[in-house]
Amino acid sequence: MISYVKLNNYKSLVNFKVDFMKSKTKAKNLVLIYGENGIGKSNFATSFYTLNETMSTMSSKEVLKKFMENSKENINELYENDFKLRFRDIEMIIKDCKTINSDDDMVLEYGFNYKGNNGVYKLVMNDTEIVSEKLVFILNKNETVFFDINEKSIKVNQNIFTDKLYYTEFCNLLAKYWGKHSFLSILSFEIEDKKAGYVKKRIINNLYNVLAFFKIICTKVKGGNHSEFGIIGTQHKIMNNLNKGIISIKDEKELTKTEFLLNNFFTLLYSDIKKVYYKKEIIDNKIKYNLFVKKLIYNKIIDVNFDLESTGTQSILELIPYLISACEGFIVIIDELDTGIHDLLIKTLLESVSRYLKGQLIITTHNTLLIESDIPNEDIYVFKTDRDAFKELIAITDFNGRIQKNINPRKKYLKGMFSGVPMVSDIDFEELIYNLK
Repeated sequence: MISYVKLNNYKSLVNFKVDFMKSKTKAKNLVLIYGENGIGKSNFATSFYTLNETMSTMSSKEVLKKFMENSKENINELYENDFKLRFRDIEMIIKDCKTINSDDDMVLEYGFNYKGNNGVYKLVMNDTEIVSEKLVFILNKNETVFFDINEKSIKVNQNIFTDKLYYTEFCNLLAKYWGKHSFLSILSFEIEDKKAGYVKKRIINNLYNVLAFFKIICTKVKGGNHSEFGIIGTQHKIMNNLNKGIISIKDEKELTKTEFLLNNFFTLLYSDIKKVYYKKEIIDNKIKYNLFVKKLIYNKIIDVNFDLESTGTQSILELIPYLISACEGFIVIIDELDTGIHDLLIKTLLESVSRYLKGQLIITTHNTLLIESDIPNEDIYVFKTDRDAFKELIAITDFNGRIQKNINPRKKYLKGMFSGVPMVSDIDFEELIYNLK
């Protein structure tokens, strides 16, 4: 669970902190974030994706190197359109994420709770590379600094390694690569590159678990030009491609389970959808599958390719893996959950999923109906900004103490009592058109 986030000079969030603790020992399972357009909601959500990127730079470097060695055609075009987007180095990440015209360092700091134990991970970057990295977590039941690295010194607690030779080997890797790559990125690459289980046997479980904890944070965030990108941490293979795809014939049982889930989900959500199923074709021991629905149209049951369903219905399909992941114990961040989906459908979905969350679900939204849903007021946060553009993210229960039961919090929000709503004057379109002419 994420207990708090601090961001400095990250996109539009120059000096930002938010606390997600429900009590002294427990973080909130569900967080809804509101605010005006352009206030920083998407930037906050994207910071989790950026965190994951910083842990993949070493792997990305090797993937790109192998690709360049093996491919000779259209390398520049493929690099610009694909690899540059998915495999970025630290300098590219900084260039994209650091606050414009900021001379100060960019800081990402995340407080977290893993299996009842609190920890902190902090990463500091200048204009081109990492200048500081620190991880604090539990070692032998005590809060301990696992590593604290900066430009002047590399301090790594030898007790987080169970093999002294590998400790020395890893410190040599840090001396060679750290700065362009983080400690966690180098460790992540080592785990991928070495024989299965080799690294895991040579480090303590808590170090391995912290890396896994951050690497499998699920994100669904908005990019430029209305694009979307993210990470799904679910263990279910089909969840990454619910609509269509090709799988091994040995995974047919997994496909059947997914079909059962989708059928139950959509037939409960839509009165005109009577069945959801996969059309399957076996080719060379592979199953090519495509999602269809049996739909009641003008009193007739018609088979409809899911590709022909509305944008909102397809958006719900895209949300399912993330909601399932949150229920299975993962941390999930979804930016603009309500895009293209009816207010009441979103309300039903969130009220339902909130009862089964084993992980943590953090979403940004404009759907104000959720404020007067069954979701507790303490889980609802609003971006607040002052005259100097200083931004805070605050639970609505922390604005003026606890909200009285007889006062509708949605009405208070819409009146601007919690901030986070656009305050604009009427627009004279007649004058605009006159000036245009």
